[in-house]
Amino acid sequence: MVKRGTFLFLLILILCLTSAAMAATELTWDQTCTKKTSSSTTLYVKLEDSESLTATSTLSAGTYIHTTGSTVEGKAGISYSANNSDPLYGYIDPSVIVNATKTITLASGRTVTVPEALVRSRTAMDLYLEMEYGETTEGSKTYTDEEGNEQEYGNEKASESGHGSNDAAWADGVARAAIKNGAYTRTVYRDEAGNETEVRVRYMGLSRSMVELNGTDQLVDTWRLTWDTTAPENKVLAVVNVTKSPGYAKLHSKSSTKSLVMCQVKTNRVLRVISTGKNWTLVDIDEGPRGYIATRYLTFHPNVEMQYTTAVASVKGRTKGKDVVPIRCTESTKARKTEVSLGTPLTVCSTTEKWAEVDTSGYHGYILTKHMTLDETE
Repeated sequence: MVKRGTFLFLLILILCLTSAAMAATELTWDQTCTKKTSSSTTLYVKLEDSESLTATSTLSAGTYIHTTGSTVEGKAGISYSANNSDPLYGYIDPSVIVNATKTITLASGRTVTVPEALVRSRTAMDLYLEMEYGETTEGSKTYTDEEGNEQEYGNEKASESGHGSNDAAWADGVARAAIKNGAYTRTVYRDEAGNETEVRVRYMGLSRSMVELNGTDQLVDTWRLTWDTTAPENKVLAVVNVTKSPGYAKLHSKSSTKSLVMCQVKTNRVLRVISTGKNWTLVDIDEGPRGYIATRYLTFHPNVEMQYTTAVASVKGRTKGKDVVPIRCTESTKARKTEVSLGTPLTVCSTTEKWAEVDTSGYHGYILTKHMTLDETE
């Protein structure tokens, strides 16, 4: 009985050590990827009973991916993982796929290219280098990057999203929020003949919005767009209105200040409203994630036909140059602003002697009339 008990104990110990060793010899999904998304993008899948792709959700910027080499309807086949578990498959716009690699110089002087996520873990880096090149970091805590700068393993930001060492957790939280809140807002454009076409929204305006229609980006009257919403008719559009510092509203994954902050939304930004509440409003930011913004930071509008003219931003009649023009959140030169370059197209909703109410590239606000020149071409 003693011998048998000893045998069972040793067997269990061996199994535990084996499991631990296997865990130590595996890279996470992120640490194997050499590609990622440069911006948020629609994810498509091919259903068994359909010959065409179907939009399902949105992949956030900085999502690590593998490319499969397949192409359907101009979309590139990819695999991704929301939480470093089993991969999922789909198709995305190939233009948003960028490299996610680092070129580093090791202690031996050898220069190698590695997945960028590896720099967050020296253990993972050693494992990868041993498998690929038969070399390790030799216990060094630092490496030399492609610009000749010495960097410390574990401290470099994972991506341009600015979430640093918590980037993987942030991406996982955004993915979970997309599942809970939905990530794709079906939007339909109705033309003058009454024909309806599903479109992809680039940005919203109260008067005109930019959408992908029939394969090209086009400015269309916003009132011709409809989308899935439970909001009242007078609250289907919202403009972020944060007049004080820091000048932006936080987009949360849940209707709680303690939930994940998915991104910051600048004042004057125009949003589609999905549902409304007393304290929180669920919104859609173009092709980005759905999330909640505190209702007090939003000004609501109906989606109705508007009369407008067109203009471009200018200074003393000049529409070219390095100057910038402020778009204010209220009719005051002291109000918080969003700056646009000279020559930026403006959709003018209304004017007074001093101020014009305008839409421009997804923002809605006020501009001094002296800072715009009417567009005679439209």
